[in-house]
This record gives sequence, C-alpha cells and structure tokens, in this order.
Amino acid sequence: MAMSLVPVNFSAADAHAAAGLGADLALPAIPTVDQLNNWAQESYSLDVSAAASLGFPVGNLATSTQRQALLFGVSRWTDVTTGGHSYRFGVALRVIIVVSEIKGNGGLTLPVVAAKVELDGARATAQMLVRGYKGSKLAASLPAWQSFGVDSYAAYMKAVSDIQAIILQDDAGIDPELLATTAVSPPLPSAAAAAGAVYALHAIADGLTLPRALEHLESHDRDVAATARAVYQARLGTDEFAVPTAEQRTAAVEQLYGLHVGHRLPWQRG
Repeated sequence: MAMSLVPVNFSAADAHAAAGLGADLALPAIPTVDQLNNWAQESYSLDVSAAASLGFPVGNLATSTQRQALLFGVSRWTDVTTGGHSYRFGVALRVIIVVSEIKGNGGLTLPVVAAKVELDGARATAQMLVRGYKGSKLAASLPAWQSFGVDSYAAYMKAVSDIQAIILQDDAGIDPELLATTAVSPPLPSAAAAAGAVYALHAIADGLTLPRALEHLESHDRDVAATARAVYQARLGTDEFAVPTAEQRTAAVEQLYGLHVGHRLPWQRG
C-alpha cells in the first residue's frame, strides 16, 4: 500500500523504534552532500501530540488547552529507499509554531497566526530547528525573539531567509540528517476497505441489519465485507441482528454527507 513521507526530528534508528520495526531492518545509507540535488519548501499542520511523537519539541502535552503545531521550512535533500521504506536525508531549516486559543475554523498559516496573536488574543510560541548543518556561521543570524505579532513575524521571517541562505549553500558545513520517512507513516487503506466502510454507512443509514447488508456483498472482495462487518460492530455492537436506531441512522447519514464542507445536507435543501 502507498505510504507518505512524514517529517521527523530524530534519527532513522529512532524512527524504526517509534514505528515498532524490527531491529533486523537495515538502516539506510546516509547520502553525501553532493547527492542532495533536490530543494523544497514545506508546510505542515500537526496535532501537538502527533508532532511530539515525531520528535518535535512542542512543550507540555498535559495541558487541556487545544493546541496545534505549524511546521514551516526549507530543505535540500535526496531520498534513499531500503527495506520497503523511503528516507529523506538532507539539511533543513524548520520553524515550528505551537498555537493555542485560536478563534475560528479557517486554515492556519504563519501570517494568519501572527495576525490572530495581535488581534484576537491567540497565543503562539516559536522554535527554530536546524537539521543536518554542522557549520559555525549561524550565530550572527539567529533572530532576536520577543512576541509573535505582525511586526515580529516580518523580522523573524527575514532571519529565517538569512539562515536558509547560509545552510543550504555551505556544502562544507552540511552533514545530512534524516528529515522525513515513510517508516512512521501508516499505510493508506485499500480501495476495498474504503468501499466497505462507505457501504456499511449507507446500509446503516437505510436501517439494515448486518446479515441483510452482507447479502449484497457475496460477490464482492472479502475485504469489503470484512470492513463492513467491522463498521457495524463498532457502531451497533456485537449483535448481528441489531436494527440501527434512529440516532445511529442519523449519525451514519451525517458522516456520509457531512464531508461536503460548506454545503447544506441533502435533506436541508429547499
């Protein structure tokens, strides 16, 4: 199954440990600087618990305040494939912003966060992470940090630009490190599993018991039926002859059609 590269802030050995991979899985060979022939700008939005599990310093996880981590960066890299996984090695500058008390549901970008801190009372902390660079030319370029508002955002991003120019071009100071890998990425569900989940939700919405729902799947892939059965058990319990309640039928419909963000549900349209 297809897997996506996930940004990390630890070594390949730590990635294997985090993913529960066997110690016998060979570690990838680290490329040389002259092999770093790809350049990229990256931007991710992560739940803070997910960011912490990937090695990023996001502070205390015990707080009850809902928080989000934004990861922005630039990198020079190459991918190495071994043992069925991809490993991205290179040099990178990353800025991680941990945001709390954000009002509204719109997409978050660094400029938006800066504005919300200044205007809406949001809170944000920032850290700059440099991976794969061992040179000594950064000291004079590190930013002075005060608060993350509109003015300080502009000054901070200028410092980011200055530092990225140093680390991406100073070949003598680059010592490639792991930046991302598929080793910690869960595989995407198969087409059969996705079809089974959607079919089960439709069947529950129609008020069918599990046996009646499975009657229509006899000629389909076994994975479709297996997933449908699992969805039924998760929503209706282990009684195969349970009839979906009105609440369960409504919940299934809302999950199916609630994905149409920004549109009214079908039964609400005039």
